[in-house]
Amino acid sequence: MNYSIRECHPADAAELARLRVEFLLEVGQPSHAGFTDVLEQWFRDALATPRVRVWVAERDGRIVGTAAVNPFERIPNGHNPVGRGWYVINVYVLPEARGQGVAEALMRALQQAATDAGVPILELHASDHGRPLYERLGWTVPPDFMELRLEGFHS
Repeated sequence: MNYSIRECHPADAAELARLRVEFLLEVGQPSHAGFTDVLEQWFRDALATPRVRVWVAERDGRIVGTAAVNPFERIPNGHNPVGRGWYVINVYVLPEARGQGVAEALMRALQQAATDAGVPILELHASDHGRPLYERLGWTVPPDFMELRLEGFHS
């Protein structure tokens, strides 16, 4: 499959909102009238700030997959001595593009961006369907959440 990965900007808000609604419906979360508009405005506002970053996979000018992060900061501890990380959310690939490496390419781009930004840890809540991919990419399962320790940031 020929696709490209890029980071999003506020102009992508409408398409991201539409894909988020598809994702939520697929996992059993109902939508309500006007929710897509609320999401679109949220993405437009959030993408103009550091509170969210989103990557997309495109094929023939059409978005076929997404992955997002919410950067976080916590009180440093022995597990995360700098207290910074990214929480991975909304990893979603359209049904017709699944099984073609899209989610893996999105996750690798996201992981590289984290490394480039000096982010030492990624966290996520994995679905049963997504867990094998994350494990192949080196994620581990602590007692209460999954994480990926990135190279060069171990204490």
